[in-house]
Amino acid sequence: MNIIALLGGIEFAYPKILLLLVLMPLLAFWLIAPRFRQKRKPTFLFSGAHRLATRHRGFRIYLRPLLDILFVLGLTLLVVAIARPQVVEYDEAKVEGIDIFVAFDMSGSMRAIDRTEEEVRAMHRDGKTPQTRFDEAKDTLLHFVESRPNDRIGVVLFAREAFLQVPLTLDHELIREQIAPLELGDIEEAGTAIGNAVGRSLAGLEHSDAGTRLVILITDGDRRGGNLSPMQSAEMARKMGVKIYPILVGADGEALIATGRDRVSRQTGYRRVEFPVDPDLLQAMADKTGGQYFRALDARSMRDDLHEILDQYDRTQLEDRGRTRHHERYQIFVLFALLLFSAHFLGRHLVCRTFP
Repeated sequence: MNIIALLGGIEFAYPKILLLLVLMPLLAFWLIAPRFRQKRKPTFLFSGAHRLATRHRGFRIYLRPLLDILFVLGLTLLVVAIARPQVVEYDEAKVEGIDIFVAFDMSGSMRAIDRTEEEVRAMHRDGKTPQTRFDEAKDTLLHFVESRPNDRIGVVLFAREAFLQVPLTLDHELIREQIAPLELGDIEEAGTAIGNAVGRSLAGLEHSDAGTRLVILITDGDRRGGNLSPMQSAEMARKMGVKIYPILVGADGEALIATGRDRVSRQTGYRRVEFPVDPDLLQAMADKTGGQYFRALDARSMRDDLHEILDQYDRTQLEDRGRTRHHERYQIFVLFALLLFSAHFLGRHLVCRTFP
């Protein structure tokens, strides 16, 4: 394998670090140029300097610039190593499926627990922790991803703002790795930007070549915040031929919110809070795009709703990259850099040692 073919298969994790290589020629010039000047300051005085003029110049005087070059080359290889050269391999996959973006609500109201206070106390006595709406929705989403191996899925997280968490992919293990560690509070939770979430999902579906493209909106509240209204995003989806399926999670009325542990009893306290909902808005979004609105009171009904949505659609052949594997190649650059630094050190302090 020639060196051009080797470098052609390498990608860099931090390519901007390679900009430091521009400084290497300047450093080489700064180190080597003074050695070729005619007038140099003597290192020490010698009364019989005229006798030295007739003596042959040893090879060491020509070796010193080479040592500087070794130092610069070692520094160059170290910069390349810090940029983390990698060989990237992709698993190419061809399946028959559909493209789905899930807009997942992470607003503060998802902390609510849809159980009575008596049920929650009973769970604590049994050593169990009651699940919040967020916990149930996340478990359902992970189960949903696992059960749709042939569908490309992307995920948008939203609360006050909307963020792309996972682009469309068949790499469902990647989705699990990105979703499983999520906790409420990872993003600013004061708001429910439904329109922004759907708009960001539509951006992820814009270049999809699938015959069926869907946005599944999982939320428990009314629109609060965002610079794109839900109906504006629904109109955008209609023009793109994307159907929106809103799923409103949680029960009607007041819900329990944990207030922390009591310092004396060490028991978790709860208070009742009523969160505003707007099912009419979600119904209007579904109607405008040809989708369907669902109301899920618990994790099981939410799971059933998701499968009811998807089982009615025909599949189209999709091509995508699955699991991506990175093979690090920085080690060889570090090794040669250390060898060059060692050669520079030994040559400088043993072969070309100067006095005083």
